Order: sequence, then C-alpha cells, then structure tokens
Amino acid sequence: MNAAAICVIIITTIITLNFETAAAFTQTTNNINISPRAHHRHHNIIMSSTKSSDVAPANNNSSSSSAAAIDFLTLTRSLKTTKRTGWVMSGVTNPESIADHMYRMSLMAMIASFSNTSLDTNRCIKLALIHDLAEAKVGDITPHCGVSEEDKYKLELGTMEQIQSMLGPLLGGDEIIELWKEYEEGTTTEAKLLKDLDKIEMILQAQEYEAEGSAEKSLEQFFTSTEGKWRTEIGRAWAEEIVSRRKKSDEDSK
Repeated sequence: MNAAAICVIIITTIITLNFETAAAFTQTTNNINISPRAHHRHHNIIMSSTKSSDVAPANNNSSSSSAAAIDFLTLTRSLKTTKRTGWVMSGVTNPESIADHMYRMSLMAMIASFSNTSLDTNRCIKLALIHDLAEAKVGDITPHCGVSEEDKYKLELGTMEQIQSMLGPLLGGDEIIELWKEYEEGTTTEAKLLKDLDKIEMILQAQEYEAEGSAEKSLEQFFTSTEGKWRTEIGRAWAEEIVSRRKKSDEDSK
C-alpha cells in the first residue's frame, strides 16, 4: 500500500470519527434541551406570552456561551487522540498526537519571542495554539496525502469558519479565525517565526525518534524538506543546533 493510500485511510477515519462524535454530542444536547437554539426558542415563547415585568431577566448569554464553549472543547478532543500522519506513515512506534506538537510549539513560541523585543509574545503563543486547530475536524493532511494545497486550505478554512460561528465574538471566534489566517498567510513577523517553529518542532521530533530507534523507515525526508527554507534567524539557528546534535548522535553510534 503506497503512502497516499495510507494517508487517505487515516484522514477518512479521522473525519468519520469526528462527525460521529459531533452527531452524538448534538443528539445528547437536544435530548436534554440545552442547545443555544433551544434556549433561544424557549425564551421567545416565554416573552411572547408573558409581560416583561412578570419574569426575571433570563441569563441566556451565559447558558449559550457555556454550551458553545463545551461544544468547542469537545471538538478539540481529537487533537489529543489523532496521531500525526507523517509519523504514522513512517512506522513510528507510539507517535505524537497533533496536540503534542501544538503544545511544544507553543513553548517554543514563548521562549523564542522572549529573545526578540520586536515580537509580541502573547500573539506568538496564540498563533501556536491556533495554527493546527482545523485538524480537529479534517485531520493532519500532509503533502503525501494527494490533496492539493488549495483543497487543503478550503477544507481547513471551512472548519475554522464553523469554529468561528460556534464560538461567536463573545468567546473569541472572530479573533481565532483571524489568527489562523495570519498564520496561513505567513507575512507578519510573528507568523514568519511560527512557520519556522512548525518545522523546527518537526525536525526536533524526528531527531528524537531517530535517537530512540522508534521509526521503521528513514526520517531523512523530514530534514531535507526543510533545508534552506528558514524565514527567521531564530529558525535557522535552532535548526543548525538540531542538525548538529543529529550528526553527533550518528557519529557516537558508529
């Protein structure tokens, strides 16, 4: 079975499971009548048949935002359980999840931004937390999956628009999609750094898997695919350090 076929199986399974989870969750909330729409309809019925002076103010915003928050957090659970496609295709034993990658990348964003006063630390951390958020629904689509960059962008944008609608302005839906678009465009100083850190986290993880002997196949492609593609001095310097340690590990093992 070739890489593209394996990738299709992985992505199809992820999307199916995510839809099943969403459907089950929606059915549960409908049964107990706590969905935002149910609250809204119920509130309108009450207000149309009762004078406003006869009822206490309803706290609909609070209940609706709570439901939206839990809906969102339930969706993001798959980030913790979905293994990164590249490692699965390389036969890595117990590969990291998408959330594993996002967490260490967030730490990278924090410490990297401390070393440059022109960088907004809070923004860097937010970009790291958001950059792969769409994968909660569409999965980790790699260049080997047979999906064009344009189609990948459309799939992920569609998911981010759903998240924006789910959270609304009150829970930061508008800011989250703008942060995602900023990362995708990669033109701001912070986004350029985060694009580098995405690759840095990948090659650091590859170097660690090699050192552990965790991969069935060569991980060389993860290093060659990033060579000469660094957008920042931090990215270049960190990459050189990782490559240097990799070479030393190879020499020590001979």
